[in-house]
Amino acid sequence: MYRYLMYPDIKDDMIVFVNDNDLWSYNLTTKVPERLTNNLGIVTFPRISPDKKLVYFRLMTGKSADNSDIYSVELDSGKLRRITYVFGKSVSRRMYTSIAGFDDENKLIVSTDAYYPFGTPMLYRVENGNLYALNLGPALNIIYNDDNIFLGRNTIDMPHWKHYRGGTRGKILSGKKGNFKILVDLESNVNSPMIYNDKLCFISDHEGSGNIYSMSTEGKLIKITDFGDYYVRNANSDGKSIIFQKAGSLFLIRDGNVSELNIEINIPSVNTEMRMLKAVDYLTGYDLNYSGEMMALTARGQVIYTGIKGGPIVTVSPLKNQIAKISRNDLIIYRYSENENLILIYGLNNEIIKSFNFDKGIVVNMKVSPDGKKIAISNNRFELFILALDNDKIEKIDESQSDTLVDCSWSNDSRLLAYSFPESAYFGYNGSSYIKIYDSVDKKLYRCTTSGSVDFKPVFSMDDNYLYYLSKRSLDPVMDQLVFNLGYPAITKPYALSLKGNSMPIFSDIPEDLAKKVEDKYLLNDIVRFSQVFPVEAMDYVDIYPVDGGVLLLHMPVEGAMKSYLFNNGEKSGQLQLFSFKTNKAESYEEGTVSFCVSGNGKYLMIRKPGNKFLKREISTKKDEDINIDRLKLTVNPKEEWKNMLYDAYKLINENFWSKEKLRMMGDEPYIKYKKLLDKVSCRFELSDILREMQGEYGTSHSYEIGGDLSEVESKTIGKLGIDYTYEGGKYIIKKIYSGDLSNENEKSPLLYTDIKENDILKSINGIELNEDYNPDRALLNHSEEIIRIEIQRNNNIKSYFVKTLSDEKYLRYRNFVETNREYVHRITGEKVGYIHIPDMGMNGYNEFFRLYDRESNREALIVDLRFNGGGFVSQLLLEKIARRRIGYDVPRRGIITPYPVDSVDGPLVALTNEYAGSDGDIGTHVFKLMHLGKVIGTRTWGGVVGINPKIKLLDGTIVTQPQFATWFSDVKYGLENYGTDPDINVEYMPQDFLKNKDPQLEKGIELALEEIKTYTKLNLDK
Repeated sequence: MYRYLMYPDIKDDMIVFVNDNDLWSYNLTTKVPERLTNNLGIVTFPRISPDKKLVYFRLMTGKSADNSDIYSVELDSGKLRRITYVFGKSVSRRMYTSIAGFDDENKLIVSTDAYYPFGTPMLYRVENGNLYALNLGPALNIIYNDDNIFLGRNTIDMPHWKHYRGGTRGKILSGKKGNFKILVDLESNVNSPMIYNDKLCFISDHEGSGNIYSMSTEGKLIKITDFGDYYVRNANSDGKSIIFQKAGSLFLIRDGNVSELNIEINIPSVNTEMRMLKAVDYLTGYDLNYSGEMMALTARGQVIYTGIKGGPIVTVSPLKNQIAKISRNDLIIYRYSENENLILIYGLNNEIIKSFNFDKGIVVNMKVSPDGKKIAISNNRFELFILALDNDKIEKIDESQSDTLVDCSWSNDSRLLAYSFPESAYFGYNGSSYIKIYDSVDKKLYRCTTSGSVDFKPVFSMDDNYLYYLSKRSLDPVMDQLVFNLGYPAITKPYALSLKGNSMPIFSDIPEDLAKKVEDKYLLNDIVRFSQVFPVEAMDYVDIYPVDGGVLLLHMPVEGAMKSYLFNNGEKSGQLQLFSFKTNKAESYEEGTVSFCVSGNGKYLMIRKPGNKFLKREISTKKDEDINIDRLKLTVNPKEEWKNMLYDAYKLINENFWSKEKLRMMGDEPYIKYKKLLDKVSCRFELSDILREMQGEYGTSHSYEIGGDLSEVESKTIGKLGIDYTYEGGKYIIKKIYSGDLSNENEKSPLLYTDIKENDILKSINGIELNEDYNPDRALLNHSEEIIRIEIQRNNNIKSYFVKTLSDEKYLRYRNFVETNREYVHRITGEKVGYIHIPDMGMNGYNEFFRLYDRESNREALIVDLRFNGGGFVSQLLLEKIARRRIGYDVPRRGIITPYPVDSVDGPLVALTNEYAGSDGDIGTHVFKLMHLGKVIGTRTWGGVVGINPKIKLLDGTIVTQPQFATWFSDVKYGLENYGTDPDINVEYMPQDFLKNKDPQLEKGIELALEEIKTYTKLNLDK
């Protein structure tokens, strides 16, 4: 049986490779494959040791395989050994801890970012599990070749972005005696550097497809392979032969001939066996039936219909069921897959009563009318439809140009459909929307609210006399506590709109006895003038629903955005309130509510709590009943899921990719091409490889595959002490204790709470003596965020301390980087020049900017460091601040003279950038130039500016991103994508600079700032 084979290496007649998450060996003579590991996690990047006694490999663990370390296995005995204890980050698009090569003494060299402030791997030599920094700067590969060293910088396999041409394209550097130069720099990505037949070889796609090239002594490129169907990937050489993977098969180059190795593995894979999983772990939707006795759950593309208290379970398992709603006791299900795109009506006997083909994109919401005869359907193309079940007709009633029309509600008589219409929407920002009503009898649309605000969550009162909705209109600014700014964190209130003739405003003071009887007739012309606000405080309301005598209101607390930003998946919970029309007051009804739904008869709630805990509540009595959904199981067929997931990823590309022209040009070929490989796949990680390659066919940034069920092997964390140490003379010596701002939270090593000092000796941890084979990192395995006991030796004295370990020291190392640079700039310039670093254009970068900007902007010049900027969406907010120029002062009788505008720079600006500044970091760097704010120093940026906004996940929770929003600028048009922006002054950060502990980019920035201070005309307060 032919399998999907990956990551090969070769030494003479021995080959190692990865299949089914395990390490395998294969002898070219005997042609017998042998498995070397068994279910350790996900094995990747094996390398045979120079003496052929060991195979080193990277092991990835955790559900999403997001942690990695290096292991080895002895070929004779099978003995397994863990080599590193760095707990290095590992994600599908980048591999932060890996094997880089072997030095001239055959010692292992690894690359990891574990001890660097940014996700940029550095090189370390390994001796007895201890890492010794080579100080050669960013690199993924190293080759010792006689007296020369080749470094592979950014030489990463990039299946997710083929034809990459940006700033982090792979380059190969060559150096002797610590003096390096760039040897290979193509307008294309370069990876897999190796020596073959005494020539430097590598993979590149600069001629269209990924192939292997060699470089002659004259620097001429010679093409060794010539494939055009699939990319050549992950090549390695022992100097005499080359082994590589292509389309899940292994190929050998020997004696100038290229041949495919037909390796058959006839061992069944446990990863393809049927699995039983808890539905609660994959929940994506829930609903209550009319009586409140039954519920429908959507989980992992399956639908479970069962009683609240238990009872029979009906499971609808064909994939992929995206949405499930209950109409009386029938199930309304939207399912899409390669072979069908259907809206289905299921009966309680699990039989399909009706089916409707829906070929207009992907359904994102459905709302069934109370009489069960109509379904409102919203799709991803910003369209709204009504499906009439009595005549099987689908009618489009509206379409937005801005966003999906997901907020909709039927009147109780099933005649009117109210919905929120997005008027303008921008990713990352609040747009505007207003409420509309569609009369399904008269076939007319009515506008209900005015423009300019966000009106949402419309819902009809129980008697259909009013339409309730939420609106962000109650403007009352709040003063920012850090920056001179005002914001609007809580501006939402509920509103009521009169719908019928003679209906009084709902909060009218006219006694009921004097009010005229409401006519049972809708009066929707000029309805916009009947809106009235509820008498409640403005909050961050997110949901409203009518109940007998009032409405339920759910509001969320005002809190920081860090936990839910991007892929953090932080879950918000808030307070559910009951507003009474009798008292005109809202009272707390249930704390810690994530969301809720109401039974069709309006008597019961199903309340979702954090962690997917649920309870059922009788609204009138507040009597609760726990709902045990832990009992509900899913039966999963991995092979069927993988087929669906590959198609789903392709479907999402076709629905969301920004360029219709490119989609038309490529057609179905990417999907057809990679679907052919599915039969080889035997584990989820191999599917990831295919997914990434398929997405890579579109040659565009931000084509990621993140998360999912990649491994069942749990990651074991490692406690951190926020130190650097070395092993010298049989002792572990503390060389550096890290800190940032000592008064700030999470900015100092726990050792700084003691009298421990640098150059002290670390003797033992938790009573275990440290030695050559048992280093501090190994001793801290599984002791993250725990109080531990350490012994410290200073001179001949030994003293014990109790300290609490960190779970991660990345931020601590980052803050040390910033504070060290800031202090250096101040000292070298005589306090004239300020320095700020912006690590990304997200929440963390926003924080770091405002942490220092007010202080640093008041100097005579400012260096804005954009290097390693990880992107986001706030560049325009920060550039707005940076662009402020001082035009005056506020002069008090006493106290400090304040610049006008505040936080303005009265001096030259200089920006630093490098190839690791990407996405909104690309944009921020480019706009800094475009706005003529100052010179930019460094290297060309990453070059990825087509943005993403993923909303639909694959079956196992995997996020696949599709480039949706292209970026255009007046000077380069769309040219920032897949190129980056060039600095005004190019300064490379070479290995020799790292060896000398120099930062040439920062040095050049200081030099330029001091020069420009001399010619800058400052605002003179005395004139």
